[in-house]
Amino acid sequence: MRRFRFRMPEFDAPGLWVLSLGIWFHIVSRLVRHNPSMAVTLAQVIGLSMALWGGYRIVNRWIAQAQEAERRQEEGGHHED
Repeated sequence: MRRFRFRMPEFDAPGLWVLSLGIWFHIVSRLVRHNPSMAVTLAQVIGLSMALWGGYRIVNRWIAQAQEAERRQEEGGHHED
């Protein structure tokens, strides 16, 4: 008897962006017709969350680069002694 293991596929970043933008445009287009102020609020919330998430990723990248530079500098300093 074979065991079947279900695994979620690994998504690529551009595919996720296209999917999320498509869903966002669908939701906003439905709201604009019925409740424009709610559509604007939703767009502001989504824009803010995307900016925070993107900023968090940028800061994490800077921290990783700084830690890598410090590690290389420490390794270089130990070899000179």
